[in-house]
Amino acid sequence: MEILLFIFPLLSFLLLWFTKRSKKTLFLYTLNIFLYSLSLGLSLFVFFKILNLDKDLPLYFYTLIKFDELFFEWSLRFDLLVSSLIFLVMFIGLLLNIFSINLLISYKINSYISLSIFSVLVLITSNNLIQFFFAWYLIILSTYLITDISERRVDNSNIFFQNRASDLCFFLSLYFIYKFSSSIHFDVIFKSFQILENNINIFNKDFRSFDIVTFILFFSFLLRCRQFYISNSRYDLSNCDTSSYSLILYVLYTPVGLYFVLRFLTLTQISFEYLNFLLILGSILTFIFSILLIRSYNLKKIILYIVSAQFGVLLILVGLQLYNAAIFHFFTSIISFVILSLSFGIISYKLNYEQDIRKMGYLIIKCPSLFLFILIGLVSLLGIPYFSGYYSNKLIFFQLSLINKESYFLIFTYCFFYTFIISYTSFKILLIVFLGHNNCNIHLYNKIEDGSYFLKCMLFLLSIFIIFSGWFLNNLFSGNFSENLWRLVLVSDINLTINHNLENNQSLFKVRYILCYFGITMAFLNYTIIPKLGNNLKLKNNKLFKYYLKTFTSYNFNK
Repeated sequence: MEILLFIFPLLSFLLLWFTKRSKKTLFLYTLNIFLYSLSLGLSLFVFFKILNLDKDLPLYFYTLIKFDELFFEWSLRFDLLVSSLIFLVMFIGLLLNIFSINLLISYKINSYISLSIFSVLVLITSNNLIQFFFAWYLIILSTYLITDISERRVDNSNIFFQNRASDLCFFLSLYFIYKFSSSIHFDVIFKSFQILENNINIFNKDFRSFDIVTFILFFSFLLRCRQFYISNSRYDLSNCDTSSYSLILYVLYTPVGLYFVLRFLTLTQISFEYLNFLLILGSILTFIFSILLIRSYNLKKIILYIVSAQFGVLLILVGLQLYNAAIFHFFTSIISFVILSLSFGIISYKLNYEQDIRKMGYLIIKCPSLFLFILIGLVSLLGIPYFSGYYSNKLIFFQLSLINKESYFLIFTYCFFYTFIISYTSFKILLIVFLGHNNCNIHLYNKIEDGSYFLKCMLFLLSIFIIFSGWFLNNLFSGNFSENLWRLVLVSDINLTINHNLENNQSLFKVRYILCYFGITMAFLNYTIIPKLGNNLKLKNNKLFKYYLKTFTSYNFNK
C-alpha cells in the first residue's frame, strides 16, 4: 500500500501535464485534489503504523526489488523522520492544490509541483545512494521547470559554474561514501563509521573521513540553493505567484535541506567538530538573514529571508544536539508559514500580484478575516502562549538552559537577538499592510474583497490547527522519553541524554517574552507613531531624524 504514496503524485503530474494546454475545468482540479487527499490519508496511515511499531527502533522497509540469488535488494526506508516529512509534504501539497481552484494557478505550475513532490518523496525514502542521487536531480529538474528557464534571457555564467561545482561536490561525496563503506545501502554505510578510523589532519585538528564527506554533501546543497537568492536570474522563483513561491520553499528545499543534515547524522554523531561547524554555520545564516529582514519590504524576499533564518535556527539546534527540539520547531514554524503565505498570496493576487508592502495599507477594512488569520500565524511563530509555536520555543529554551558549553552566554545572546528581529519584522509587515496609510492602487483597493467563503473556511481550519496542534504534538517531542526516541531514530544512540528540570528554567523564557514584546513595541513606534511626526517641519528638516525616517520607517518622502 505504501507504494501508492508515490503513484498518486506521479499520476497527478501526468494528468496535469497532458491537459495543460486544454481548457481548465473544475473536474481536473477536483480529481487532482482527490489524489492528494488519498496520499495524505496514506501518509497518516504510515506515520501511525511506525509510531505503533513494537520495536526499539521505529523503522521498517518496503521492498521494491529483491533477488535472493544475486543478494540484491532495493527497499524504501520508512522511519519516524521520514513519515513525518511525508505527511508535511503531502499536507502542504494538498493545500496548494485546493487554493489553485480559487487563485487560478496554472496547470503548468501545478504539474511541475506534483513532479517536485514525487521527487521529494523518493528522496526522503531513499535506502541507497543511487535512489538518493536520482531523486535529488529530479528535484532540481522540477525546480527549473517551475521557473520556466526556457523563457529567460539573462547571462548567468557565474551561476552555471556554481551549479557545476555543486554537482561535482555532490557526486564526489556520494562516491567517497561508497568508497569508504563499500556499499550503496544506508544500513551498511551507517555501520561503517564504527569500524573506520581514517583521520585527516587539517589545521592541526583531526577530522574523520565521514565528517569531511558529510560536510561536502551538505555544502553541495547550500551551493545549489544560492542561485535562488539572485534576483532576475533565470533560476529566480519570483516569477511564481506568492502562494506557489512560498509553498515551493516549504515543500522542496526546507524539508530536503533538513533531510540532508539529519539523515547522515549517524556518520558524524561522535564528531563534535562537525556539530560545531553546523552551530557556527547556522549562527552565520541566521544573523545574515535577520539583518536583511530589517530593511526588506518585498513580500517574497521577506518570506525567503524568514524561511532561511529559521533554517539557520534548525542548524543551531542540530549543532547543539537538540534533535527533538529542532524537528518540533520545524513543524510548528512550517504551519505558521503556510497560513501566512496563503493569506498574503490572496492579498497579492487581489492587488494584481503586488509584492511591495509599502504599496499596500489599511487593508483591515477590506480584509478583516485575513488580518485575523495572519495575526494568528504571526503570534504562533513568535511563540506567544498558547499557540503551537509556544510549545516548541519553550522546549528550545529549556533545553538550551541545560547545555554545558563554553559559549553558553553567547548562544543565549544570539537567541535573544533573533527573537527581537523576528518579532519586529513580523509586526512591521502587519502594521504596514493592514494598519498603515493606504498606498494601494485605488481601483484595485475598491474592488478587493475578503476572499471567498471557501478560502476563509480553509484558513479557519488551518488557524484551529495552529492553535491546537502544538499541544497535541508536545507529547511526541517533549520529555526524556521523546528525546531518546528521536535520538534513536536519527543517530541510533540513546546515551546522549539531557535530564530535564523545566521548572527551574522559567527566567530565561520570561526574558525572551520581554524582548519579543519590545520588538513589537518598536515596530509599532516606527511604522505607526514616528511617521506621523515627519509632517512636523522642524523635525522633517533635521538630518538625523530624516535619516531615521528613511532607514527604519515606511515614511513616504514624495507625498
